[in-house]
Amino acid sequence: MQAQQALFTARGKVSLEPVTIGEPDENQLLVETLYTAISPGTERAFLLAEPNTITHRRGFPFPPGYSNIGRVLAVGNAVTHFAPDDRVATRLPHVSHYLVPETLGPGEVAAKYREQFRSPIMPDVPAVGLHYVWKLPPDLGEAKLKESAPFGIVSVGVTGARYGRIDLGEAVLVIGLGPIGLYAAQCARLAGGFPVLGLDPVAARRELALKLGIDAAYATPDELANGHPLMVGDAPRVVIEATGKPDVVNLAFRLCGRNGRVVLLGSTRGVTPEVDFYTDVHRKGLTVIGAQVLTRPALDNSDGRWNAWDENALVLRLITSGRLDTRPLIEHEFPASHVADAYRLIQESPETLGILLNWQ
Repeated sequence: MQAQQALFTARGKVSLEPVTIGEPDENQLLVETLYTAISPGTERAFLLAEPNTITHRRGFPFPPGYSNIGRVLAVGNAVTHFAPDDRVATRLPHVSHYLVPETLGPGEVAAKYREQFRSPIMPDVPAVGLHYVWKLPPDLGEAKLKESAPFGIVSVGVTGARYGRIDLGEAVLVIGLGPIGLYAAQCARLAGGFPVLGLDPVAARRELALKLGIDAAYATPDELANGHPLMVGDAPRVVIEATGKPDVVNLAFRLCGRNGRVVLLGSTRGVTPEVDFYTDVHRKGLTVIGAQVLTRPALDNSDGRWNAWDENALVLRLITSGRLDTRPLIEHEFPASHVADAYRLIQESPETLGILLNWQ
């Protein structure tokens, strides 16, 4: 079978390229993609080969995407828990059709598939996660399938809230109300953060945050100087940095309260200069937490860290049950044949929150 895959071919250049897909072996599913979600910040960084990206280190080509909703076309004769026409979610890239081994929980990918399912973002980490496949409820309509498409992006927000170990009633500040920040803020609220506050200079993002249930959103750090009437103390106990901007890391340290926790959720694209660790971290007793999703454990869940399988399964349940809202963040939908237009949009409009590619 001839499939089509989105590929970054050079800095700022993307196209659909042909790939050949064989028949499923005895343990595989053949899946046709329905929708994939573009993560604007991350994929823009890789498209432009910004610092701390694999394209900056190793160049092109690069296959983007990690949030895929599809329909099973065929299964191998040893597959037991999936059948043709099942709707499934995977962490596979933007591609029209693909083969994926049947998996029923967390664990290492079988040796024969290992190289195929190594992460293109961090190819040196163990080959786990990308081969997972989650079965969706059979009664999901088209609207819910679209809403489920950003699940991989939402899982980053869940990681930020979970790594922060938010206790019921702790004030949480999310810096940066892009898609990662808005999902992290929703998850912080679900985890018991109270109040949950946001900081972003873009008015439309602040307005959306309030519609999603965030308690207050500020344009500048100065507006936080007097705290919030629902907050115990004058500074939040948990700060989630979701911009990925190196200079904002220092701001996160300064805004966090004594003995608090700063979660570095956004992947910083460069080096943070002149960090005053004594004044801003050591003397305040801060805990600094790196929240790269590929640091999640492969197998067992631990206190504050769930494996990728269970984390993404939870995200899909939150979305399909309506407990977490992705609809307002899906601003644009492009047919997959117009993939170049979709990526041109995130280059020209960095404030874009969410884009779906429709592969039907």
